[in-house]
Amino acid sequence: MSSAAAANRGSIDAHRIGHNRLTHTAIRKTVESVTAQAFHVGAGDVSATVEDDAGKLGVSVSVKLTLPPLLKPVALLKPQPGGEPQPAPAAVFEQARAARKEIVARGTAITGLDIGRVDIRLTGGKSGQPKERRVE
Repeated sequence: MSSAAAANRGSIDAHRIGHNRLTHTAIRKTVESVTAQAFHVGAGDVSATVEDDAGKLGVSVSVKLTLPPLLKPVALLKPQPGGEPQPAPAAVFEQARAARKEIVARGTAITGLDIGRVDIRLTGGKSGQPKERRVE
């Protein structure tokens, strides 16, 4: 190889433009992780599927939410030490709307893919209270 060819090859290697490949599983796991963080649940409480959505990434997620205690009285909201009342817990649909925006924003930032449709299925899958046990 001539010295001119070697110099030319060195400049090509320095400016080589490559490509990245994300596997289907990596994208799905990333979406599941982002969704779990958005809903403040464990990663095991989220499942996701991804598919093409007219050139964008279509996402369908299923989230197991903690069921609220139905038989206990609802605690009244007390003012914070600064005198400000605590905000009421957001309704489930408001949480889903905010989570959808976070899934799109963070999913796009992490994967670099344009996320289009995001379908969210909420399921009440677990109790937030530990079960009472009797010791005899």
